[in-house]
Amino acid sequence: MADSKAKNIAVTMTEEIEHLPARLLEQGWWTSISITSMPSHWMESGEQRLDAGHYANEAFNALHLVHDNPYGFDNLRNLGVTAYHPTQGQARSNFKRIHATKGKGVPFLTASEMYMFRPTPDTFLSRTMAKLDELMVEPNTILLRRSGTVAIPLLASERLSKFALTDDAIRINSGKLYSGYLYAFLASWIGRSLVSKSQYGVTVKHLESAHILSVDCPLLPDDLQKEIHNLIFEAYQIRDHANNLLDEANDILYAELGLPNFDESIVPYLPIPPRLSTHLPEMPHPRAFSVKASELDERFDGSFHVPIAKTAISLLDKGIFPAVRLGEMVNQVYIPPRFKRIYVKKEYGVPFLQGSHLPQTRHYDLKYLSLTNTRKLEQWIIHKGWVLVTCSGTIGRVGLVTSHLDSWAASQHILRIIPDDIKGHSGYILAFLMTPYGQYQLTSKIYGGVVDELTEYDTKQMLIPNAPIELQLKIGKRVVEAFEMRDKATILEAQAIQTLEHTINQ
Repeated sequence: MADSKAKNIAVTMTEEIEHLPARLLEQGWWTSISITSMPSHWMESGEQRLDAGHYANEAFNALHLVHDNPYGFDNLRNLGVTAYHPTQGQARSNFKRIHATKGKGVPFLTASEMYMFRPTPDTFLSRTMAKLDELMVEPNTILLRRSGTVAIPLLASERLSKFALTDDAIRINSGKLYSGYLYAFLASWIGRSLVSKSQYGVTVKHLESAHILSVDCPLLPDDLQKEIHNLIFEAYQIRDHANNLLDEANDILYAELGLPNFDESIVPYLPIPPRLSTHLPEMPHPRAFSVKASELDERFDGSFHVPIAKTAISLLDKGIFPAVRLGEMVNQVYIPPRFKRIYVKKEYGVPFLQGSHLPQTRHYDLKYLSLTNTRKLEQWIIHKGWVLVTCSGTIGRVGLVTSHLDSWAASQHILRIIPDDIKGHSGYILAFLMTPYGQYQLTSKIYGGVVDELTEYDTKQMLIPNAPIELQLKIGKRVVEAFEMRDKATILEAQAIQTLEHTINQ
């Protein structure tokens, strides 16, 4: 049984590798294909799956480790664990979203947004929505995405529990287990292998609640389970505290710079013609605007001239401190060249940061670049104190190079801002870029047809208040500490997961 996409071949115990088709052996394909041996009756039990990925070597290695560990194991369902999602057994139309304006509804997070370190939702749900309470989660609930990139767990912290969450997130209650311990097991390579082996679908992968409850979980000694649980909870408490620091920095920035909270409702779009407003009362406000020929600046793409960025700039001019070009506050803004990526195992490479990693709570599914086969690797190495901005694809995601990320490699799709410590503090620059004043300026400079792009020149041209360095430090230190705390939480979580994996491997 072969699945060329997954590059897995499942072979029954009665077969030998030399019985594989001669064509595969002659072309050398077998050297890059994972071979799994198993009893044939395994294929007849359970869901009677015929996709090779379900029988991948990693999944059965994980199963053997769980079953052979000296502390015993049990099925999650038998341990009182429950798993469900709001639309389970119901028509999805029952959860039709009733949207509300910002500030008048409950913030709503999509499946990808809930994994962000600092989610900034664009969607708000009306408090009158009939089944809104079913989209809310209690603190300490374990969440697992059930479509797309599946099998990555998330723990609902106090902060996350204030959001309405997509029905694409499976809610897991830990039953008789410590919730932090169950989270660590599901986050380990062992737990992820056992969960993801049950995913189904060709273009988009899916999971069901029953797939999670069918997983066997090792029952490590109670004191060790509690130790792992405490580390996970400490990590999530640190992340919440880090977000509180960013809230403080944001409040100080607005207050000390004399800037109003920016809302798109103040943007001067053209009004609705009276004729339309009379005959089509339900028609949303059209976001139409006019541009003078003298202001085109040789750009004919409408997004460049949307007045939202101009409105942000006009409000900056009314602030306490004069606005200057970002290029005047930094030493360098640059994008490294494209290069051939040669991925290797963790022990042979340097961690490789990609644009999707910047907003994440922790960096999921990191890859590693070869230390020996990547020519001029230093061109892609990042250093502590640099500000990072995605400049290709999704524009404007930002991050900071912390002590933990120092000397990692980063994609050419991430623009580097190297601050001048005398003129501009990295934390202050990052805090401003995270505000609508920074985000709208960045996105207004996008160019490209299929894939959005941002240049070094356009980034240097954006405006930022030239606050005194003392005020920049007051804001920036909180931001730097918050990102350092985020990485400290990641290290604690990794320690908990490694403790579990190491104990089971022994």
